[in-house]
Parts: sequence; structure tokens; C-alpha cells
Amino acid sequence: MYIANECYVNGVSVKAGKNEEAREKSRAALLQAGADLLVETAMRNPFAALRLRGICEHAGYSTGAFYLHWANIDDYQNDLARLLAADDVFDADWAALKGTGEENSETSALTAIARVADRDLQLLLDDPLYDAMELLNVTWGRTRFKAQMAHGYRVFDHDTGQVYGTILASRGREPRPPLDWDRIGAILQALVEGFTLRSKVDPSAVPPSAGTELGPYATAIAAVLAVVTRPTGDDASLNEAIEALLNVPGPGTGGNPLLLGGLGRPPLA
Repeated sequence: MYIANECYVNGVSVKAGKNEEAREKSRAALLQAGADLLVETAMRNPFAALRLRGICEHAGYSTGAFYLHWANIDDYQNDLARLLAADDVFDADWAALKGTGEENSETSALTAIARVADRDLQLLLDDPLYDAMELLNVTWGRTRFKAQMAHGYRVFDHDTGQVYGTILASRGREPRPPLDWDRIGAILQALVEGFTLRSKVDPSAVPPSAGTELGPYATAIAAVLAVVTRPTGDDASLNEAIEALLNVPGPGTGGNPLLLGGLGRPPLA
């Protein structure tokens, strides 16, 4: 017999209001179960909510047009996943970022980096496939398409490193050992994903650069690059550079040689 105000935890009934600790334990367990099932359901098929007729209506085509391309919805879902996991999906964006870097070849390193960073973030925010790609990334990207997604990330890391590496190499900077441009690209790629997700939720937290003030994302990119790269003549490794920066003496106590080859502070406008 079940009583309306009873909850069962591991088969043992707990009367509501009689045992606050047990109530909190059951509440936490039920919420965790929901979180687990939410992930498990999405991991099985992140596209389960897609319906053939709804897809056609959204695209403005008939179901007949759909069947010209796919025999069934399963084939369609697999093709959609392959599209979202493709490593060439951002080719146009990389070309745009390289163009932005070239357009700022005569500016300071800081100005060029900030402009490329702001453009990079905006391109992702404007990309109509990005949200679906992130959904795939945290579902089938960890199972069915893990190898393909991992390869795609390595391509993105390389391209990101090359975009910023071109800017800095032309200004006499190189990666600090043991890093190379690909590993630096991986760090920067993680930053843009995090800032993009935050901007989707709270755009006011991630404004673009304006005038002489760097936006949060451009600040993060420039700050990381100032540490993980070095100017000609600087033999300090990455760990040595970080240690020196964290222990930099206060004003008036002498300059830190690791700061002398910085990215500069000219206006962005």
C-alpha cells in the first residue's frame, strides 16, 4: 500500500517531514537520476526529436524532395552528424580570419590579435550550425563520432595556431618551449568555445573590443599569447615565463625583462 506523502529511497519508505536528512537525500537522488537520464537519452540519439515532416516544413520542401536524398530518417540523421563533424566546416571562417590578420599587417601585434579574436568570436556566434555542432560534440562526439571529432579538433587547433602564429611570427615572436603553434591553437580553441557558450547565455558578459578597451575574449587571447610566445632573444621557457610574471616586482623596483617584449598597447580604433 502506498501513502500519498511517502517517498521510497532504495525500497525503504520515508515519511515526508519526518526525516529532513532523508528527504534531502531522496531529492538529490531523484534530481541526479533525471540528470543521468537526460544525458543517457541524448547520448543514444541527440537527433531523436527530429521528425521527417517537421524537417521538410522548416526547409520549405516536400517529403518527396526528402526521399530524393535519403531512404529514411536514420540515413538523414547520419548524414547530418557527418556534416556537423566535418573538419572543413569552418573553412570559410579560417579564410576570413586570415584575411583580417593580413588587413592588420601594419598594426601592432595587440591590435591585430584583438581584431582577429573579435572576428573569430562573432563568426562562431553567427554560424547557423554552431549550436547543433556543440550538441553533437557532447553526445555522439564522445561515442559514434569520437575519432572524427577528435581529428576535427586537431585540424581546428592547427588552423587557429596558424592564424595567430602568422601575426606574431611576422613581428618576431615564436612559441615558448615546449609549445608549438598547434598546442597554442588548442589552448585558444578551448577559449573561444567557452566564450561562445557564455555569450549565447549572457551576451552582455562578452562585449566586443571598443576603442582602446579590449573585450573580455580579446583580452584572454592577447594575455595567453603574451605568455606562451616570446620575442627574439628571450630564452625563457614557458614555466620560467609564468613564474617570472607571477613574481614580478612592484612598481619602482626594476623592470621585468620578460615584459619588455610585450604585445604593446596602441589604440584599437
